[in-house]
Amino acid sequence: MSIQELGSIGEFVSSIVVLITLIYLAVQVRQTRNATVASTMQTNRAQFQSIMLANRDSQIAPIIIKADKHEPLTAEEEYRMGNHINLQWNLLFSEYVQLQLGYTAAWAPSDKLALERIFHRYGGRAAAWWDTTGKEIYPEQFVDYVESIRPADPVDQ
Repeated sequence: MSIQELGSIGEFVSSIVVLITLIYLAVQVRQTRNATVASTMQTNRAQFQSIMLANRDSQIAPIIIKADKHEPLTAEEEYRMGNHINLQWNLLFSEYVQLQLGYTAAWAPSDKLALERIFHRYGGRAAAWWDTTGKEIYPEQFVDYVESIRPADPVDQ
C-alpha cells in the first residue's frame, strides 16, 4: 500500500469518526433540550400551584371573593390583592416566553382563556394593574399579544 492509499483510508476513517461525533452531539442536544423543557414545565406548574394554594389561603380567599363582588377592600387587602394579581400576570408572561423559546409546542387554549378571564376578575383590579403597570414592565411583544385578545368591554363574572 502506498502512502496515498493510506492517506485515503485515514481520511475515510476520520470522516466516519466526525459523522459519529455529530450524531452523538445531536442526541446530546436533543436530550438537553428535552430536560430543559421538562424543567421549565415543572417550574411553570409549581408557580401555578403556588397561586392555587394562595387562593385557598385563609387571608387571600376572602379578599378575592370581596374583590369579585366589587366590595371595598382595606389598604392591607388591596396590597395582598395586588400581589396576587402580580403573581398571576407573571405566570402568564412566563408561559408566553416559554412558547416563544419553543419550550411549549403551542400556547394552551386554557392559557388564552386565562388571559381573557383575568380582565374580568377582581372588580376590575387586574385590568387596572395591566393598564398602569403591566404595559410598562412587560416587553412590547407580550403587550401586543395581550392587547390582541383583550376583551373590548370586560364585564366581571
